[in-house]
Amino acid sequence: MGTTDVRAGSVPGAGARPGRGRRTGCLAVVIVAVLALVGGLVSGVLMIVGHMPGDSMDTVWETPTDPAAAEHGNGSWVVGDVLVRSRFDAVTGYGVRTGKQHWEYVPPGRSEICSTSDPDDSVLLLVHGENVTDAQGEGCADVTALDLKTGKELWSGSRKASAKATAGGPVSGAVAAGGGLAVVLDTWTDGEGEVVADGRRAIRAVDLRTGGRRWTATVPEACRPSDVGAAKRRVVAVLHCGKEDRTELTAAVLDPATGALLHNEPLDARRPVAPSQGQTALVSVDPLVVSVRPPYDVGSGTGTFFAFGADGRRASRIENSGEHGKIVADKPSKVAVDGERLYAVSEVGKSSTSSRAVAVDLATGRLVWQADSGRGDAVALAVHDGKVTVLQQDRGSFTERLYVLDGATGEELDDRTFSVNVDQEDGWLGGFFDRDGLLIVSRYDTEGPGRPFVVYERW
Repeated sequence: MGTTDVRAGSVPGAGARPGRGRRTGCLAVVIVAVLALVGGLVSGVLMIVGHMPGDSMDTVWETPTDPAAAEHGNGSWVVGDVLVRSRFDAVTGYGVRTGKQHWEYVPPGRSEICSTSDPDDSVLLLVHGENVTDAQGEGCADVTALDLKTGKELWSGSRKASAKATAGGPVSGAVAAGGGLAVVLDTWTDGEGEVVADGRRAIRAVDLRTGGRRWTATVPEACRPSDVGAAKRRVVAVLHCGKEDRTELTAAVLDPATGALLHNEPLDARRPVAPSQGQTALVSVDPLVVSVRPPYDVGSGTGTFFAFGADGRRASRIENSGEHGKIVADKPSKVAVDGERLYAVSEVGKSSTSSRAVAVDLATGRLVWQADSGRGDAVALAVHDGKVTVLQQDRGSFTERLYVLDGATGEELDDRTFSVNVDQEDGWLGGFFDRDGLLIVSRYDTEGPGRPFVVYERW
């Protein structure tokens, strides 16, 4: 019995198990710590290079490179499930999800696309002609309506425009699509390029899809139009009114049903704006916003924005510089109008300039909010469904980020990192769209090959 008890009490391992457990536990802690360290390093690297799941943007597809483009006829839009891209020699449609080319429209003969409207009801208006930059050529005298779902021509006609009116380059603001109308700016000029009396009847509207005649408008005496725009509730024309050195810029609102002039307001009643002060552009038709940019200001994109109320009458003057900083409008992808606000990329600082996104109230011209993450410079923005998407270049690195802001408050809703350099890829960034989880970028390059579209997704 005693022997048995001794053997039972000295069973091997009876006093060794606790020590082995402690060693195993320590080893497990070390392994977990090492894995955590490695995981942290990997996560950090993935975040830096833009490959962190849930925090990144990845390329879905990109089109092959195009030859160099001319500086006219360029535009890009998202129309349903088709991405549309116009350049001087063709208009092309691609599938949003696949990148597959659906169709291509090439203007007849040797004509070039001078300018386009924005699409309405899946219809795009093209202004084109031969010998665009030749004073002896026909200039930008033809208008074609294009169905963007199929790439098929709907109708074609002519603008009553002389070669002298367009010599030296293409025209802008010559056509507009909106509210089921195609509005065409016709001009008659003499040998010196001056508008003659018939120029008063220079705004013509036809049915957007059929080209059937609707109306022809007469502008006030001593006025001539330079830009037209159309929407469901109004047709707008920027006019040069006055004689000789007393000419000023006005915004005329026309009845879309009849073409009757409803009212004609100076851009600024207190400080008349002369045509010589800059180039005009209709930033938005409804709400009505007109920009005037100094004639020789090519690089910085400075200018002034004139906003009008729901009734089409003058509301505010938004200077280029103010409490909102210095608005940069050198590219279409840096300014947008939505509802009652102007959204823009704005530069701040004097010695060390950086840029951010701002929202300005159209009624008062006052700053509503400003969004600056403090980590980079805003280089493009897009507004859609009440959200502002901002592309930002991080300072001191080649990393780019995507920020999504609440359009009402400027509050940050999303933050993503790219694994590629979006803004500095082939060609300059033209269109910038955020649709259904996809970020769509279009580019143009006037000096070398460029990719028409690159599409990214969140992951």
